[in-house]
Amino acid sequence: MAAVTSLHALIEALRDGMPVNKVLLSRSRQGTKISTVIDLCRQRGVVFQFVPAEAVDRKAGAKNQGVWAEIAPVNFATLDSLLSQVKTGLVVVLDGIEDTGNLGAIVRMAAAVQADGVLVSIRGSAPVNDTVWKTSAGTLGKVRLVQSRNLANDMEKLKKSGFWVVVADQRAGMNFYDFDFKGKTAVILGNESKGVSALLKKNADQLLAIPHSPTVESLNVSAAAAIILFEAYRQKIK
Repeated sequence: MAAVTSLHALIEALRDGMPVNKVLLSRSRQGTKISTVIDLCRQRGVVFQFVPAEAVDRKAGAKNQGVWAEIAPVNFATLDSLLSQVKTGLVVVLDGIEDTGNLGAIVRMAAAVQADGVLVSIRGSAPVNDTVWKTSAGTLGKVRLVQSRNLANDMEKLKKSGFWVVVADQRAGMNFYDFDFKGKTAVILGNESKGVSALLKKNADQLLAIPHSPTVESLNVSAAAAIILFEAYRQKIK
């Protein structure tokens, strides 16, 4: 189970129909967002309870927004179901992202650019837990998440479905802003320290670099994701 302690994330989860099991609300908190949570819980038939602030603190920690909610694990999609419902032609592939904050941030960006889905490798990746929920600001329910047991095989399946597979790599010869993202594109982003695996880079259609000052060795993966994904989005809506 994932625990949510952010009012915004909880509101998004309730609106998106995520499986919220139970909600605890601090008696000492009031406001528009608390009222929204109550209304949404009533609409969806979700059990909620007003409790002393100390009870929420015990569940959520001292720094909280007066709310604690329990949400069932994410219902992961399959790659086949994702490919059968392609709309924007943009897919994000994550190769071994270990930091839950980075994972949540990238999921949030994927939602912002209307990506068709996010593939997450099972091996060596961060778990989809409450930190991911919080960092994604409740957008996990807006993006199809696919757990990949073999990214190399899934990459080939993407290619057969007409996707051009690109890898973010700081040593690439092409800059990302020179690439045409208007077609169906899968963007692979790699591990925080190791980057994208050699096999995926070898079989990719194109490696893309983000030009930056040589005084900085590399960018954080979530920053790189933002730069590339929003350029892809800009081209697609232009």
